[in-house]
Amino acid sequence: MVRISASILGFLFEAKHNNLSENLMIENINNALREKKDKFSILHLDIEDGKFVHNKSFTPAQIRKIKSPYKTEAHFMVLDYNAYIKEYFTLTDMFIVHNEILKSDFPKTIEFLKKNKKFVGISINPETPVDSIKYLDKIDSVLVMSVTPGLPGQKFIETSLRKIRKLKELREKHKYHYVIEVDGGIDFAIAKKCTDAGVDIVVMGSHLFKE
Repeated sequence: MVRISASILGFLFEAKHNNLSENLMIENINNALREKKDKFSILHLDIEDGKFVHNKSFTPAQIRKIKSPYKTEAHFMVLDYNAYIKEYFTLTDMFIVHNEILKSDFPKTIEFLKKNKKFVGISINPETPVDSIKYLDKIDSVLVMSVTPGLPGQKFIETSLRKIRKLKELREKHKYHYVIEVDGGIDFAIAKKCTDAGVDIVVMGSHLFKE
């Protein structure tokens, strides 16, 4: 059964657009998570550095105030992923890093996280082919970005479904153990398409909270 990972990035953009205080933003997030707690099973944290993408997002101090009964996954849209992993190490269970900026030291990063009983994943942008992903035999998840990362409210890119099918085929062929996630522009109808293609986790934000 497909799982839903609740993305709260939209609350940050709403707070900036409406000039809301940090305390009110956190209160809105916690109220929404409490109200929808039966609709999701993972909390998705988008961490942006203003370099890999144009915006900056949640700080460690803000994340400490967010209350969720579920495990969290942090999607790092950052260039210096090792620095961010250290900074957010105690705040999340899964660390997802973009394939486009991986350095040769990433196997050591995987080893470090696994040694400390953390999960590790790789994310790919819409223009990045599945064949470019390394370490499929070592990671716990692959996150397919179905929009250009950085901004909420974009339209789902249909070619993402082909990537999901390819990842499922590779997993079955080589007996890999990663889960397949998809993130961006997902409503419940698109979530059904992704599930049929082979996805295990859908990341959902505005459509989940405005249901």
